[in-house]
Amino acid sequence: MDKSGNDYLTLSTYNAILHRQLQRDMNQLLVRDKLPVNITEMYLMVLVLESQPISQRRAATTLAVDEGLMTRMVKHLTSLSLINKASADRDKRVKELTLTAEGKKLLDHALKQFNDWWESFAGDLEHIDINRLGNELFDISKVVLSDRHQTPLENDQAERLK
Repeated sequence: MDKSGNDYLTLSTYNAILHRQLQRDMNQLLVRDKLPVNITEMYLMVLVLESQPISQRRAATTLAVDEGLMTRMVKHLTSLSLINKASADRDKRVKELTLTAEGKKLLDHALKQFNDWWESFAGDLEHIDINRLGNELFDISKVVLSDRHQTPLENDQAERLK
C-alpha cells in the first residue's frame, strides 16, 4: 500500500474510533440524564437547528442514515415535540424539519454534556488546534457530500469558512 493509502486508512480508523467512543459515552450520559434521545437523534437535531428548515431526505443523506432510520427518528422526535415536520410550501411532497422550542431546550442540555465530555480531555489536547482540525474535517465532509451525493453541506460553520 502506498503512503497516501496508509494516511487515509489511519485517518479513517482513528476517526471511527473517536466517533464510536464519543457515541458510546454520550448515549450513556443521555440515559443517565433521562433524556429521551440518543446521539444519532441529537446529531439530527443539531443538523435541523443549523439548517432549518431542512428536508427529511437531505438530512438522511447528510447524516448518512437510510431513509427508514430517518423516518423512525423523525417520528420519535415529533412525538416528543422536539421537532416539527411539515410539507414544504414549494412542493408538498417534500417534508421539512424544524426544531421546536422544547427541542432547542433539550439540545442545549445535551450539548452541555457533549462539551463537558470534550473538556474532560482538554488538558491532554493542548498541543492540538481543535478549531483547525474541525475546519479541515469539515472541508473533507463538504467534498465527500458534494462529490458523492451532490449535497452541499450548509450550516453556520460553512458561512464562517467563506
